[in-house]
Amino acid sequence: MLRGKLPTIISLQCFDAVAHHLNMTYAGNALHLTQSAVSRQVKNLEKLIGRELFYRQDNQLTLTPVGEQYAEEVHKMLNSLNAVTQKISSNTEYTKTVKLKVVTEPTFAIAWLMPKLNEFYTNYPDIEIDLGTDFESVARNTRRCDFAILWGDGDWPHYYAEPLRHDTYFAVCTPKYLRGRKPVKTMREVADFDFIHQSNAMSTTDEWFLKAGMTEKEISMIGGQYFDYFIYLLQAVKNNIGVSILPEYLVRDAIIEGELIVACEESFKPSQRFYILYDRERQDDYAIRQFRKWLLTHKDDM
Repeated sequence: MLRGKLPTIISLQCFDAVAHHLNMTYAGNALHLTQSAVSRQVKNLEKLIGRELFYRQDNQLTLTPVGEQYAEEVHKMLNSLNAVTQKISSNTEYTKTVKLKVVTEPTFAIAWLMPKLNEFYTNYPDIEIDLGTDFESVARNTRRCDFAILWGDGDWPHYYAEPLRHDTYFAVCTPKYLRGRKPVKTMREVADFDFIHQSNAMSTTDEWFLKAGMTEKEISMIGGQYFDYFIYLLQAVKNNIGVSILPEYLVRDAIIEGELIVACEESFKPSQRFYILYDRERQDDYAIRQFRKWLLTHKDDM
C-alpha cells in the first residue's frame, strides 16, 4: 500500500526506458545516467510498489505481467506530462495576464492604494488591475466587479465583506487658517470654525457632531461649505477655507510635514470602516486570492 506516497519522476523515467530497451545500460545511455543509477531507481520503484516489475534471469530482463501493465500506463503518463509541459512553455495562452476589476473610492484610490500598486505589480506581474471608482454601482449591484474596497458598515448584500482597516479621524486645518485662533478642546467646539462638511449619505462630519452630543437639527444649522469626497474636503482645507474631519491615512503625512495641523484635541473612530468585498464563491480565484492576501499585509499602513 502506497499510503499517499508517489514515485519520483526520475524513477518513472528510468522504468520507462528500461521497459523499452529491456537493458539497464541502454536505458542509462538514453537518459544520460549510469547503469547502476538506473538499476537503483528501478529497484526503489519496485520497493515502493511492493511488486516486481521485471524478471531477471541470466542477465536478461523481461517485464512481469504487472510490469507490462504499469509500463503502458507510465509511458502514456510521461508522454502526457511532456506534452502539457511543451504546451505551457510555447503557448501564449498560458502566459496571458489575469485581469482583476477593482472598484474603490476616489480618495482611497489616489491617497492609499495607487502609491502601493507598483509593489503589487512587481510581485504579481501576471495580474492586471483594472481600477475604477464607480463605487455606487457596487451598492446597487448594477455592474459586476471582481473586487471592491469600500467604506461603510459592512452591509453589501451581493458581496462578502471582510474588514480591512478602521481609521481615526481628526479635525484639521492649515497653520495659516488657525493663525490668530486656538485649537479647541472638544469635538463640539469645532462647529465654531468655518466648517467644511461631507455631504454624502454616510457623512463622517455629521457623525463627528452626533458623537459630540449635537442633534441633527443643530448640525443642520452649522454653516460652511459642502463637498462629497474626502479628496475635495482635503483640497478645501489646504486652500484655507476652514476646518474639516478627515481620516488619518489621508492627513498623517501632511501633519508630520507641517502642512496641516490638528485643530481639536479630541479625535474619533467612526462606526464605519473600509471593507474588502468579493463574491465568496470566487474567493479561491487566483487573482482575487492574491490581491486579498497582498492588501491584508498593508491593512495597517497609513
